[in-house]
Amino acid sequence: MYKTTLLCKAIQLGLFTASISIASHAWAAEEKDAQTKNEKIERVEVTGSRINRTDLENAQPVVVLTAEDMKNEGFTTAFDAIQSISQNTGTAQGNEWGAQGGFTPNADVINLRGFGPGYTLVLLNGRRIAENPTPYNGQSNFVNLSGIPFSAVERIEILTQGASAIYGSDAVAGVVNIILKKDIDSTTVTAMYGITPEGGGAQNRFSLTSGSTGSDYSIGGTIEYYKQDPIYSHERDYMDSVDDNPAGATPLSRGILLLDNFTGKYRDPGEQGCVDSGSGYEYADRNGFGKYCGVDTTGDNTIRNERETLTGYLFGTYDINDHMQLFADTMYSTIDSAVYGSRHFYSENLLLNTPDGSGNFGGTRDYVLAQRIFSFDELGQRNTLFDEQSYNVTVGIKGDIDTAYNWQVYYSESRYDYESSRDWMKEEKVTELFLGEIDNPYGLYNGDAPVGLYDKITPEIRDQLLGTQVILADSYARTLSAEINGDLFELPSGPIGFAALIEYNKQGYDLKQDDRTLNTEGNGWQGLTGTEGGGDRSRYAAGLELLIPVIEDLDLGVAARYDQYDDGTTEVGGRLTPSITMTYKAMDELKFRANWGQSFRAPDMHYVFAGDSGYFTTAYDYIDCRVNDHDDDPNFVPSPSACETTSLKGNRSGSKTLEEEKGTNWGVGVIAEPVKDLSLTFDYYNISLKDIISDESEQDILDLEYDCKYGRNGKDPSSSECTNNAAKVVRAAAGAPNAGDIETIVVNPENKALYEQSGLDAKLFYTLDTEYGDFGVQLGWTHILSTKYQVDSASSIQELRDDKDNYEPRSKTNLVLTWQYQDWSVAVRGDRIGEIPLWEQPAENYDDETGDVIKVDRLNPYYTVNMSVGYDFTDNLKVLISGENIFNQRPEVDVTHDEWPFFNSFSYPGAAIGSAYRAEISYKF
Repeated sequence: MYKTTLLCKAIQLGLFTASISIASHAWAAEEKDAQTKNEKIERVEVTGSRINRTDLENAQPVVVLTAEDMKNEGFTTAFDAIQSISQNTGTAQGNEWGAQGGFTPNADVINLRGFGPGYTLVLLNGRRIAENPTPYNGQSNFVNLSGIPFSAVERIEILTQGASAIYGSDAVAGVVNIILKKDIDSTTVTAMYGITPEGGGAQNRFSLTSGSTGSDYSIGGTIEYYKQDPIYSHERDYMDSVDDNPAGATPLSRGILLLDNFTGKYRDPGEQGCVDSGSGYEYADRNGFGKYCGVDTTGDNTIRNERETLTGYLFGTYDINDHMQLFADTMYSTIDSAVYGSRHFYSENLLLNTPDGSGNFGGTRDYVLAQRIFSFDELGQRNTLFDEQSYNVTVGIKGDIDTAYNWQVYYSESRYDYESSRDWMKEEKVTELFLGEIDNPYGLYNGDAPVGLYDKITPEIRDQLLGTQVILADSYARTLSAEINGDLFELPSGPIGFAALIEYNKQGYDLKQDDRTLNTEGNGWQGLTGTEGGGDRSRYAAGLELLIPVIEDLDLGVAARYDQYDDGTTEVGGRLTPSITMTYKAMDELKFRANWGQSFRAPDMHYVFAGDSGYFTTAYDYIDCRVNDHDDDPNFVPSPSACETTSLKGNRSGSKTLEEEKGTNWGVGVIAEPVKDLSLTFDYYNISLKDIISDESEQDILDLEYDCKYGRNGKDPSSSECTNNAAKVVRAAAGAPNAGDIETIVVNPENKALYEQSGLDAKLFYTLDTEYGDFGVQLGWTHILSTKYQVDSASSIQELRDDKDNYEPRSKTNLVLTWQYQDWSVAVRGDRIGEIPLWEQPAENYDDETGDVIKVDRLNPYYTVNMSVGYDFTDNLKVLISGENIFNQRPEVDVTHDEWPFFNSFSYPGAAIGSAYRAEISYKF
């Protein structure tokens, strides 16, 4: 019969400890195996190489997370565990950001080494899966980790270096390989319930895992149901009120406001005006501006999404004969989620008619800003609902040739279907009911409408205003692959191992907005825009990998892969990526490793195929700041400390002239076992990528516009550089009430940037067996030495490691302590996120003459502790109690972070949740 090796089974049973480099375990195993040289040593494939090896050693560092250790360390999802590794230093848009808006508020993403979510290749059982069809930040596609069934995960292997020579595009910062359970020969039922002491966020999970193994077959699978309740900001007393602002209590939000656009002062509605509006808002005062109707919206938003997931996973194998096996697996997930909390509003500049001559614009006109934020009683919450399904199917056949060569051929298909819906105000109804008509040459409404700014909102008005925006999207990935590996021939120091691969892959996506979202004729959604696009591309690839024992204890690995793109839409064409690796065992207790390779990333699908799309952002408009805030002072120095940001509407579209992004990665490391049961690894890494595709920076465009207008930094206003840049910024015409205001800014994607990071990774693993139990220590540490960035080839390379705007922590550390005695087990995990800059640097940190930052103030490191206690009542009945962030720690208060959620949620995603506790019981039949 075609059998899985004993070593494979050992790994699949999770006998190797998580969160430690594979190399450390492999060495210990190798030393024990040396005592039984005459026994046949089995081989297994490890992420980062397609050659089966006699141990788990690899020239590239790989982190392994087993299912058991992920649970013991307090994690409830695969995403939470991956996010926690020390190499995941990059910032990400978490649930707190999603509650405020954004293009992917329901996605779970990782960001190894800070390169971005799309620069880590994510595999399921070693195979590519469909990307999320809605782009991250409205720009690029990525793999969403929210649908991975935790109960079905056997282990997760994370390669923390580039590996395009093995896997092709996207494997720039690393590879995450999620490996699901196989060889199940029992039935296990598991139930979990979790709470947060401060309220909200209850979690429930139920799973059934079962399987059977016969003489020539195996079959099994997992069904998992998972539900988490939302957590609202108002359920946390440190973010439920304007009084919680670390910079000091702030005024209430401007719920209903009429503002004089020339003086910046509020028009007083009178207390009765707020009462008569029926909004329930307070008659409030903002010092220096005036009276208005105010409301505290601080506690409105969710800080963790509501989510309900049902997943089914099924696998099977059948032995055709002793040398050939059929295999198949499939996984289907459905995810229903919701983001709650924000309010409907409109905010519009109006040019009112004032025939009595009292207006601020020529007497007969009054140029004002009218704003109304509607209460939940008036229009309800502005919630977003998500309905997502994904499936992955693989069928294949594998076998061996005279036991010397292993081969497999498979076809896999992965698909992701997405639908989101949310209530929104119809643009033409807002115009009809609140804004009036345009009766002036400036394109401004006159405010002559049936519903006044302070009128009550009736159910009839609500029904006219609201509609439902729907976004539909889908993506797919199809792969046909054939590979073979084995030994070519013997050298004096051992056999030459090889692996060869041919592969065909096709991927595509389609993102459609409803008819209103991108409408520019006045029949869209009020204050809302979006992005859409779609396309397909094919890729053919061939790869070869060799493992050569040059001399005893010195292994040289050589790999090369050629990818040919056949999409007819970009300038990629073909791409050859080589790599070289080396391991050298200097003595029994010391081993060295080194690796070098090239990597690449094909242009992101949405950078290529995006249609005309809109978005909103903020930037510093230094021209407006100089003219209006500094009386057009010729000595004005443009600096964030001197100006406030401006809200902008942007437009972008894809480009079919993009080339691939090209990278290089290399590293050296040492593996040591100085004493028994103590393993250490220490690695230096360097990953660089050039020709990075990104949209033009709005801030760079506005900075150049300023320099061109005032002849600063040697810019000539009549040069082609300046005239081309000026065409990207559309401002209101001279003579208009809002003359000079930015109406829109146009950006396009281009190959231009360089990003490079180097740093150190270290791992420690120690076990101690005593009569009082078995003790274990694991330590993971990453320290960034340098982060370099170049905007384009004409610009200088900047060192960003200590930059004021780089919120990537410079180091991350995790420490795990374990103890096991008879039927008891205890695990304590501590995490440290290193210092990050303040949200805004104080004015004294800027040079008065140049506006450059001369000092960067930083927040102290952020510490959290998880803990679990387990007890085995019998061999079949187990209970686990776990706590996450058990000391309820929050990041250091940043007095400059004066906007919700009052801390840097990109660097500390999930930190607002606080403590969480869970109980899990499992029974094996």
